[in-house]
Amino acid sequence: MLLAVCSGCLAQLPDFNVQLLNDKNGVQTANASRIIRDRHGFLWVLSPRHIQRFDGQNVRRIETEGENLLDIAADTAGAVWATSDSGIRKYRIGDRSLKNVAVAGPPIAPLNKFGKLQVTADNRIWANAGRGLYLYDPRTDTFRYHALPGLDGHYFYRRIFSQHGNGLFLADVRTLYRYDMRTRRVRHVAFTDVRALVPVSEDVAWVSNNLLQAFEVNFATGLVTPLKQSPTQPAGLPLAELISITALNAAQRLVNTTKGCYLHHILTDTFTRAVLFESGKLLPNDENYADFQDQDGTQWILSQEGILFFRPQAHTIGWLNSFPGADLSNNVRAVAEDGRGNIWLGTTRGVAMLDIRSGRVTPVGQAHYGEVRGLFFDGKNMLLAANGSLPKVLDPAQRSFKELKYEPGVSGEALREKLLTETFTTIKSLPSGNCLLVGELGCYEVQRGTYRITEIPVRGVEKLIQKIARDSKGNYWLGTYQGLVVTNAAFQNAVADTDFAPGKLVSAILLQNDSTAWCGSVGMYEVVKRGNAFQKRKIFPELANQRIAILHRDKAGRTWIGADDGLYLLNRNTGKLQWFDFRDNIQNKPFNINGLLEASDGRIYIGGLNGLNYFDPNLLKYREEKLNVIIAAVRANADDSLLTGHHGPLTLDWTQNSVEIQYLTPYFRNPEKLMYRYRLSGLDDNWVDNARNSRVRFTSLPPGDYVFSVAASLDGLTWSETATPLSFVILRPWWKNGWFIGAMALFVCAVGYGLFRTRVAAIRRQTALREHMAELEMRALRAQMNPHFIFNCLNSINRYIVKSDNATASLYLTRFAKLIRLILDNSNAKKVLLSNELEALKLYIEMERIRFDNKFDYHILIDEDVHTDSIEVPSLIIQPYVENAIWHGLLHKESNGSLWVKLRMLDDNTLECIVEDNGVGREKAGEFRSKSATGKKSLGMKLTEDRIAVLNQYAQTNASVEILDLQDDDRVASGTRVVVIIPV
Repeated sequence: MLLAVCSGCLAQLPDFNVQLLNDKNGVQTANASRIIRDRHGFLWVLSPRHIQRFDGQNVRRIETEGENLLDIAADTAGAVWATSDSGIRKYRIGDRSLKNVAVAGPPIAPLNKFGKLQVTADNRIWANAGRGLYLYDPRTDTFRYHALPGLDGHYFYRRIFSQHGNGLFLADVRTLYRYDMRTRRVRHVAFTDVRALVPVSEDVAWVSNNLLQAFEVNFATGLVTPLKQSPTQPAGLPLAELISITALNAAQRLVNTTKGCYLHHILTDTFTRAVLFESGKLLPNDENYADFQDQDGTQWILSQEGILFFRPQAHTIGWLNSFPGADLSNNVRAVAEDGRGNIWLGTTRGVAMLDIRSGRVTPVGQAHYGEVRGLFFDGKNMLLAANGSLPKVLDPAQRSFKELKYEPGVSGEALREKLLTETFTTIKSLPSGNCLLVGELGCYEVQRGTYRITEIPVRGVEKLIQKIARDSKGNYWLGTYQGLVVTNAAFQNAVADTDFAPGKLVSAILLQNDSTAWCGSVGMYEVVKRGNAFQKRKIFPELANQRIAILHRDKAGRTWIGADDGLYLLNRNTGKLQWFDFRDNIQNKPFNINGLLEASDGRIYIGGLNGLNYFDPNLLKYREEKLNVIIAAVRANADDSLLTGHHGPLTLDWTQNSVEIQYLTPYFRNPEKLMYRYRLSGLDDNWVDNARNSRVRFTSLPPGDYVFSVAASLDGLTWSETATPLSFVILRPWWKNGWFIGAMALFVCAVGYGLFRTRVAAIRRQTALREHMAELEMRALRAQMNPHFIFNCLNSINRYIVKSDNATASLYLTRFAKLIRLILDNSNAKKVLLSNELEALKLYIEMERIRFDNKFDYHILIDEDVHTDSIEVPSLIIQPYVENAIWHGLLHKESNGSLWVKLRMLDDNTLECIVEDNGVGREKAGEFRSKSATGKKSLGMKLTEDRIAVLNQYAQTNASVEILDLQDDDRVASGTRVVVIIPV
């Protein structure tokens, strides 16, 4: 049994592959003293003045006030507890800060200060102090003093507090105590100047004193036994303070100390320093401060380098690079195993042997032998193929090289010269026991025993062979830079497929049967050969844009795929791929084609551009990680009030309809893989992808009931949904409530009745308006035919008669009589034809022009779409504005002026009339009017404005008048424009 256990220990490389968190991840470890992980998965780092909560991507810092913090613990209900000298504080998700917890019992004083915390398996929270133990009472939210039998009044001057099973361990200056929570019995062992105590079992603990000496203390027997400890002997534990002890198996323990991690070999009672690798590089492992092991078996170590975490009791993927002490390249091109179980590595700078019992890599032969791309063990010797030199035979035992044998004469010399320029890709065994040396320019057979080499003619040599596989019929499947080539056993009758876009290189081949193969190129293809034709299709869409370098089926039938992004394992039951990348300790650069070996013990080795990966596929269990998705905060309308830690549905006012939700997933192994999707039931029941964003915002949400759920995934295929979706309600506005709707119905009825009464009154007013309109029209007629106008006309006629200008007097009198007749005819109707209105207007303008000695000219412009014989307008609607333009604009102008009347249709029912003059303007005319005897506004214009106002009210039209002052480039008044809009 002893030999079996020892051989089992020696059969694996003695190292632990860890991951590292530090300042680059946002976590500050300077001055940190404690580390824990809570039930939700958050990582907590305690420093004297603050606490950091880390979820793998974001850090939340919780500041404290007052005394320094001493210890931190998390219970199974999700609360986090912290102690200081004089108090205990508690934190739950949703709180903004630590909250003080009441203490009952002996008062906290200089001789009774708090120390450490322990959470037992039954979720009881204990704290130690100078007077002993305090136990949390959830009913009163208080820590109560818990007296130890026979030790009431005793003082514990050491902050020693640990637990294992039912035992709680304490200490004073000269004694160690074990308190059994089940039997309430106290055992004690004399021990001076204890510094640290780590339980190994319920009755046994390892203890460090102030001199950093380590002892094993048995509380059942009272024995104290020194441990093997020496600063100089490699088999001893160093002088250091103990931190934790983790049982790995029946033969080994992992002992964490302030001087690093050590392996305790139980059967030989010896210690060796544990070897820690991070991303393939050796870590110092010489200064640790604290650690914590969570429920998943992950060990979290607060060290000088940062926070290390790994699963010491689980198998992980190993990664070797840099090869300390060996002058080798990290680029491992070939891997082979000899008959003694040693692993041989072909690198770009030579060949080396890896001893799996010690993890030591030793270069063999010439350190700079060249790029070794082919290694093969034939049962006795190792066949080695390197670029730039002839293939050689290596004796693994003697570590000596010898040349291959060549045909005598010219043919042998020619083959030597060709091999010196050949680029070898791999070495394969043939059914005869001979070896097939594969190069880009051809294939070569090496006879077993004699090691005579000859060339095999291959059709399609120009295609640069990179990969080779042989089916059960003896046919060869060749992956080349120009696609896939299949030949018979004699490498003849080649059939090719060069359609592997975007790159034609086929770099990996895995035969499924004699006619079907999986081919790796840029993406994965399934190729079926039927006669001389190929049928192929792309498979595994997640690999569509990756170069495939490795395809391998292990002895248990598992399929492994090496791609640009890492290593994939095909789950045969689900058909899904499990992804391992550099966060899983896979090297961070691509694998090499033909760089895989499955050793005799089942372990798989894969070489790449940055070292060697190795693992036991039987121990590398498929682990579907359950992600804990937490809704951390809700923000309404982007205000400062965070709604967190809320139990039951949130109730929001109708104005709080913009909601921002933050969610978190505590995950550390590979947080870059995390992706999210969400669903808001009540708005849309479909899932919405949100990539790696941990926030989502909804705006202008209508009132209603909503349930927000979020799910996280590492591969986009398996999703973990939050266990506690967020329910919230947006209330309806007050005007949409039942009481308001009823009140509005009553109001509408009242308004309807009021409108009815108003309509009756409006009808009566309209009757009165009709009468008023008739009166206004008559007043307008009288205004137009005012005595002043008639008097002026008759005086003008008389002046022409006195001057014996009979012709002019006759013309003026004729037009005056015609104008009077038109006005009388038009006064009988409310509306007249536009042609009649324009005729009267033209007569009026001609008379004024004659009377004032042609001091102005006029122009009446009518658009083509204005049909004057079919359009009706109110009578005498334009004349008052023309009169005003002549009397107040043009007559005061020193030079001759001009008058324009323009008519056009704005639409089918609207006529626009523009009366424009280039007179002195309204401001200058006002000055003249103020100097005259009357100074009154034109009565005709006032009556016309009243007519338009009554027309709009009575006939529900939109007639209007707009008067504009015109100015020249020097902003001097240059006339007036009147725009009259007349519905027709």
